Amino acid sequence: MATEASLARLLAIPVAALFLGSATAAPAAAADEQPCVFDGEYQTLPTGRSIAVERCPDWSPRPDGRIPVYESPHGGTAVGWLNETGPRANWYVCQVSGARQDLSGYWNTWWALTRSDTGAWGWVNEVYFRGGGNGEADGGLAGDCPRLE
Repeated sequence: MATEASLARLLAIPVAALFLGSATAAPAAAADEQPCVFDGEYQTLPTGRSIAVERCPDWSPRPDGRIPVYESPHGGTAVGWLNETGPRANWYVCQVSGARQDLSGYWNTWWALTRSDTGAWGWVNEVYFRGGGNGEADGGLAGDCPRLE
């Protein structure tokens, strides 16, 4: 039969774990206030496959207002540009983690696949997306990217 002292010790372990867990938990991520949304639009990939795309609120602090589209989610060479920005000006297919890009005090490591206004497929760093926090993926964009070839 358990004594009061042994019961108190048994109960103390889960209670202590509860308090320690809350003291060491990671901070909550900021909610994406402006996630990408599907509006029924589809685009054709270079493979000929039709795929749903999402409209994403983007912006650019550049003097010309454009967003560069890079050859890979690791940056490198710009293969084209998105010439307009705004609440739903551009569509994107999916997102992957890649190289960090810093821009006007913001940074991100998530990249979204799109086609530039000149027709070249490539990647836009999500530092150009509105909503969310530094280093966060978009709250509405798919994470499973299709092959382009």
